[in-house]
Amino acid sequence: MMTLTLALSPRLEFGDNAAMSQYRRSEAASPTAMEAEDLADLISRSQAGETAAMEEIYRRFRTALFNLAFRYVYDRATAEDLLQEIFIKVFTHLGDVKNPETFPGWVFKIGLNTCYSHLRSRRPEMEKGIPLEDIEGTVRGAAGENPAGDAKKPLDDGIASLPVKLREIFLLHDVQGFKHEEIARLLGVSVGTSKSQLFKARLRMRAFLSARGVC
Repeated sequence: MMTLTLALSPRLEFGDNAAMSQYRRSEAASPTAMEAEDLADLISRSQAGETAAMEEIYRRFRTALFNLAFRYVYDRATAEDLLQEIFIKVFTHLGDVKNPETFPGWVFKIGLNTCYSHLRSRRPEMEKGIPLEDIEGTVRGAAGENPAGDAKKPLDDGIASLPVKLREIFLLHDVQGFKHEEIARLLGVSVGTSKSQLFKARLRMRAFLSARGVC
């Protein structure tokens, strides 16, 4: 099994006056035709056991997947562990991939399921309640390593406050840039449900940020 070396940090950046409008797309959304052809080559070579191709897939998806995991657990070390687990699953089941155009969605589905499994395993602990100051301290500690941390901290706190289902769709659509049709396939819901949940998530985020004078 290949050892993956991590060099990661959450890297979403936000403008002071347009935070929500910039809280957008990652490089890992639907590929163009040229990108799909390149990705197909990487997948084929990885399936043949070529380490360099696996490392390139890891490089392309690692930041987006780390950001996804981090915004579920808000702990850098745990997010890095989840990232390793996600990629182990990706490379273990790489032989199942037939269509490179669906590969990013497949990878993110593995990421979401891995995060869910982690949260389910911690449910008894979470049901005891986690003080808000503990969550804020965790987010502040991560943001402290990023010059833009102060600007985006309210956004991180707002995302952390969302119910899991709303957070999931908000992250996929407004952070990772997936379309509603893609989200519907990923999560096994209707397009209407995706749109409705995103609307609710945005309302909650707007209210959260307005209360803190951000928007």
